[in-house]
Amino acid sequence: NSFHKKAFINKQAKMASFRILANFAVKRSPQLASMSSRSMSTQMTHNISSESTRMFSTEGSRVATKVHNIFEEYRMQNYTQCIPSRFRKEIVNAADKDKKGYVTTEEFESILRNIGADGRITREEIDTIVKEAGEEKDGSTTAISVDRMMLLI
Repeated sequence: NSFHKKAFINKQAKMASFRILANFAVKRSPQLASMSSRSMSTQMTHNISSESTRMFSTEGSRVATKVHNIFEEYRMQNYTQCIPSRFRKEIVNAADKDKKGYVTTEEFESILRNIGADGRITREEIDTIVKEAGEEKDGSTTAISVDRMMLLI
């Protein structure tokens, strides 16, 4: 049972990484929106330049998987009757307290603390994922857009 749960969580993490990449790629190249996911993956691999595709570093990918696993485990324990997309929406809405459309490092930490996962991820790891998945807001603050945060968790 534990093995199947870990395999399911790893599959979900890989899907989340692909969703982030695909969402970003479609914004850069709208013709990808009409493709199947397999065709999109092939097209992205062959035709999208590295400048237009935002990839996580090795560390960023590890942290993104860790974040996804934390939220997926929480969902499996506490929201088993809730569809995953609804769960993600509720988490992101709770994290974006000021309703500005993005989640800051502090808001990210707060939501992890609220679900009891603050000890499972370090501030440095949170900074890494916010830096790599986020964008600059207000001149110096880096934050993750609500849409990208939904894909991450």
